[in-house]
Amino acid sequence: PMVLTYRAVGSGTGQQEFVGNAASSGKSYNDFGAGDIPMSKAYYDGLMAATPAQAMVHLPFALGAIGIFHNVPSGDLGGAALQLDACTLAKIFSGVITKWDDPAVKTQNPNIKVPADELIKVGHRNLGSSSTGGLAGYLDKKCKASWDKGSGGTVVWPTSVGFTAVEGSPGMQTHIKDTMYSIGYLDAGHGHDFSLPEVALTNLNGKTRNSKESIALGGVAEAGNKGIAASVFPSDDPSGDWSAVNIYDMAGDSTWPIVLVSYMYVKKDQTATDPQTAAALKAFIHTILQNYDNLCQENDFTPPSMDLKNLALAAADTIKYPSGMMSFEFETDTAAYTGMGANTISMKRWSFDDYERSILKAQIVDLSAKVDMGAAPAAAPAAAESSSGDAGLVVGIIAIIVSVVSIGVSTFALLKARGSTKGEGNASATMIGAGQA
Repeated sequence: PMVLTYRAVGSGTGQQEFVGNAASSGKSYNDFGAGDIPMSKAYYDGLMAATPAQAMVHLPFALGAIGIFHNVPSGDLGGAALQLDACTLAKIFSGVITKWDDPAVKTQNPNIKVPADELIKVGHRNLGSSSTGGLAGYLDKKCKASWDKGSGGTVVWPTSVGFTAVEGSPGMQTHIKDTMYSIGYLDAGHGHDFSLPEVALTNLNGKTRNSKESIALGGVAEAGNKGIAASVFPSDDPSGDWSAVNIYDMAGDSTWPIVLVSYMYVKKDQTATDPQTAAALKAFIHTILQNYDNLCQENDFTPPSMDLKNLALAAADTIKYPSGMMSFEFETDTAAYTGMGANTISMKRWSFDDYERSILKAQIVDLSAKVDMGAAPAAAPAAAESSSGDAGLVVGIIAIIVSVVSIGVSTFALLKARGSTKGEGNASATMIGAGQA
């Protein structure tokens, strides 16, 4: 069987394990890494200083927004969106501004009426992360005078009252959702999933909106396109130093000012890698860069433009694989005979579990829509109709619960059959026993 393990450890740890340490004699702990920030200059320089040099390539495969989310009651804001410019945010996240009724906050939000001296409860990641890098990079670019903590993914945060270290994106979600008068930062999709209130930011063209509004206008994709036009991404040397690459605060009416690029980090020389593992790695890279099944969109990311995609594909072509390696082929349309090949990854292969889950997923979507309709207040309902509506709502909820349990049972059976566990998606990955599928 072919197995891919992938750990949710954050970009910082993913880069560390990609570079290796003394205990590993400088060898990678993983077959590739991934993160929403380019390899740091220190790590890149370390790779190039090794004997022999460990050249690597960055393979950009997705774009995503970082949003600033908060938990200031809407009533305290007079029903308006909370607006904070980069310098005010820099002072908040560095501990200079500590109260919600600070004059800098009130000037930008004239309708704000918070309790006197209400403490700003800042959430920050406890380990290095790409979202921290996005926030720090944006503040470093926009307001260096008020932000002295650099642009990297690891920040030395204040230890004063009001600052709370959280574990990963789930910890940040929980902190903002459960802590009144809090503020923090997240990849936008995680914030939107919880319907967290968001700070409206002003982009380089002077347009003020939140990330959800910008994404709907194509603002993330536009930031990527502007980056290509400005030659932000090195095109002459795919194995060069990309540590300074960013597309923060790009020009454009719809652009979102904090956009991250998701990369795969891959060693350029794979000739000493086990041939089966190398073949699986090559196939995985191909699948991700080609965005099969619209994986980017399905996970609330924006696919790169064709120009950026072609740059990534060209970089992938420079990777050297073992001689005699049998590469995987892809069957996207029915290919008689060859589709049954041992090294063919077929889009036509389905297990009963896959089919059953697709049916259950469709049923859940349908039932959710019916529950939403049943839960909506009707105009002047009669008593009998209200009772019937409540009964329908209860039946719908029970049906959803049964469907979810069914999915759980099906998934458990599939995992037991395969003898594997499902990962959460992250920044450090290893191919194990890659071979015939």
